[in-house]
Amino acid sequence: QVPLKPGRSLMDWIRLTKSGKDLTGLKGRLIEVTEDELAKHNKKEDCWICIRGFVYNVTPYMEYHPGGEDELMKAAGTDGTDLFDQVHRWVNYESMLKECLVGRMAVKPIAAPKGEFFFLLLYFLFYSYDWFQTDSLITVVIYTRQQDMNEELVIVDCQGKRLRGEIIIDDYSYLIEVDLDHAVSEEVAVNIAEKIGKVEIILKKKDNIHWKMLGQPWECHNTFIKRTDRELFYRKCKLVSKTEVTHDTKLFCLMLPKGTHLHVPTGQHVYLKQTITG
Repeated sequence: QVPLKPGRSLMDWIRLTKSGKDLTGLKGRLIEVTEDELAKHNKKEDCWICIRGFVYNVTPYMEYHPGGEDELMKAAGTDGTDLFDQVHRWVNYESMLKECLVGRMAVKPIAAPKGEFFFLLLYFLFYSYDWFQTDSLITVVIYTRQQDMNEELVIVDCQGKRLRGEIIIDDYSYLIEVDLDHAVSEEVAVNIAEKIGKVEIILKKKDNIHWKMLGQPWECHNTFIKRTDRELFYRKCKLVSKTEVTHDTKLFCLMLPKGTHLHVPTGQHVYLKQTITG
């Protein structure tokens, strides 16, 4: 760490980000940034840095950075993901720099043969996940780079120690599925950054211990395939009420498990099954 000037503490930075001042210089617009454009912003008075596919204008943050300006300048105009992970991967940079977000890195155009295989390969390259922890929480982050991400496209189930998160895109889906390393509480929180396509799954630890790994992956973990090729996934729901609408139509109200995040779009269908004994 380096000594900071008076008025350049963390609280001062938080106050600045909440002041309404335009810290990106783009007046609230989000743009796609090419490598050539990123490379132009490599000076202390004009410094952009890419972290995990998203570009931030860190110029106003220079004097507030506890590690000093020189450390930030090591990544000026480049992808600083590896450098960031080496120094302080645990820092919640997305919250710290959210008012400095310029946009996402532009996808390079690729001349390629047509076909489903290449389509799947391209989309799979855009999807990735990571996880972080505090003393009490586990946060799983899925980076989709998909614009207009919304709750209807995100399905999360956490039952016991099994975590399943599915992101829908047209007829395909990206899936993470693991047996967690340790127990978590039933409640699950899901945060969605719609404009940048980031999904956070937040779990509360039952015991405040340090996890060495997220968990053991299932066979379909970290895959991107057609939704029709996935096995049906059933949840144990509680029947809250049953209303007879007509002689051949009934309205069922079902309560989802506490660990489930599921919003069924209008006009879509779900499968129901019931084990009947006797």
